[in-house]
Amino acid sequence: MTHPTTTLEEPRNQVPADPSAALIAAITADPSLPEVRETGGLVDQSGRPLGPRALRTRARILEATVAILEEKSMRDLRVIDIARRIGSSPATFYQYFKDVNDVVLELASEVSDLADVVIEVIHGDWHGREGYERGIQLANLVIDHWDQYRPILRVRNNAADEGDPDFMEVRRKAMLPIVTAFAEVIRESHAAHAEHEDENDAEWKGGPMRPISGGMFLFTLLEATAIHHEIFSKRFQPMGEGRQQIVESAATVIQSALTSAR
Repeated sequence: MTHPTTTLEEPRNQVPADPSAALIAAITADPSLPEVRETGGLVDQSGRPLGPRALRTRARILEATVAILEEKSMRDLRVIDIARRIGSSPATFYQYFKDVNDVVLELASEVSDLADVVIEVIHGDWHGREGYERGIQLANLVIDHWDQYRPILRVRNNAADEGDPDFMEVRRKAMLPIVTAFAEVIRESHAAHAEHEDENDAEWKGGPMRPISGGMFLFTLLEATAIHHEIFSKRFQPMGEGRQQIVESAATVIQSALTSAR
């Protein structure tokens, strides 16, 4: 999967007109390309490598699953629904996936892969105007990711919240590296401030920003902003506050947390 570059000068990504098509393009290779024919890598349920035709069928199953998840929940999704969408039979589906959970988990595992580009942004300078702009970039990056892959990310989170261990693991892998990166920057900020702290200064400096708890808070802030920004904009745009304002506010909170003194 490819991700946008992380230069601060680059404007935020534009969400494709067809998120489903973009999602499938991101997670399935074109089986007509020579390198796909030569390297393969994917196998069916019996362990046989997939050829170009099988890869196309598998991609159609993934595409149909995304399209249906835009219309109904995973709980209501059936194998027969996917098979009918591609004009085939359940037997064809079972050649490539064990069940509905298996195909949705495949999609969730692929689209959850945002950690590297987010971590690159987190490990930067958070001071001054540049730090504020970095926060805006980070918020837009996460929002754009959710806008592009919302049906799958929504299913991933719902299944994880309901206790499905496979989806919990996918979500954990997406979340933990980002929380850890935030925690590292908070620790660095604490250490930098400690070197210059005046022990005789009794002025209240505010409560502590715990590194791991703070990292978890920032991750949750970003995800919640991405999930709810459209509803927020519809409700408060008439009052002059929409996506831009919620992104700016998120950037301010993130910068404050990552430059905390204690």
